[in-house]
Amino acid sequence: MKVYALSGLGADERLFENMELDVPAQLIPLPWISPGNSQTIADYAARIVDHYKPEPGSILMGVSFGGMIIQEMAHLMKANSLVLISTMTSRDDLPLAMKTAAAARIHPILKKDFLSGLAWLGDKFTSKSKEGRDLFYQMIQDSDADVLSFGARAILDWRPPGIEAPVLRIHGDKDRVFPLKKEWNAKVIKGGNHFIIFDKAREISGLVNDFLVL
Repeated sequence: MKVYALSGLGADERLFENMELDVPAQLIPLPWISPGNSQTIADYAARIVDHYKPEPGSILMGVSFGGMIIQEMAHLMKANSLVLISTMTSRDDLPLAMKTAAAARIHPILKKDFLSGLAWLGDKFTSKSKEGRDLFYQMIQDSDADVLSFGARAILDWRPPGIEAPVLRIHGDKDRVFPLKKEWNAKVIKGGNHFIIFDKAREISGLVNDFLVL
């Protein structure tokens, strides 16, 4: 059983290094590829499916931006189920600040320097383990400028396609990027912020393992 995983924007496959899935599940983190001429998240999802050719009947896991990508991927391939972590599934899930940014069409300024500074500023208001914070800064520094800029613009304009496959949704109750809503029917990580996939990996691994045997 293959579990293809996509990290959040500005992050990479190292985000999953603390995850431990039970055999026979095989976790396969997918590195980001160039967005090329992609204009939308759906365009980029199609590039990823064409590039990696994930096996039909596999599980798709996505964190934040990666969760948006796998929702679009599920419409292009036969996925067994989806695991959505710290992400959104509806336009209504966008926080007010992002809706305002989208309406103001700030897209041209969404470059790596600006986004990196924004990420560093936001990090000052979240709690992370020392290991998690060190990794967070390293991933931001190593992130691909084209992917980062494209992703930030595409998120503001995304219209979620709807989910048809079985889904496990996991969210931290202290997430400040996409604040938790009761109606999401998510498995809630107490005290978890937007970085739960790394700092709360053991708890998340248990939830995913339980979901995969259902």
